Amino acid sequence: MIYIGKYKVMADQLRRDGTDESQIEKNVREEMERDVFEIENGTTDLEAYRLWKSWPEERREDHLNGVLCGNCGSLTSFAPGYNVRKGKWGLILQGNCSKCGGRIRKSWR
Repeated sequence: MIYIGKYKVMADQLRRDGTDESQIEKNVREEMERDVFEIENGTTDLEAYRLWKSWPEERREDHLNGVLCGNCGSLTSFAPGYNVRKGKWGLILQGNCSKCGGRIRKSWR
């Protein structure tokens, strides 16, 4: 596998430390997965946020409420601190359940 950026630096350091290629690939893939997780769960997309804020407050409130939480099974709303991103099919809200704190997500076109 060919690595770029920080993943190349990581792979090169592991090679210098004598790590075999299969373990290097495993470690780099785990790092990539952690990075994707952080991006998806902790970053608001500026373009998505501008679109979100252009909607009337009433419409935004409708989307913040009525979310099914897979953790507690209740129909809930987003706790403060949610993130807005643009996904392949439209906007995505990600955050925590206001009742149990579990991760929730809502998307629409």
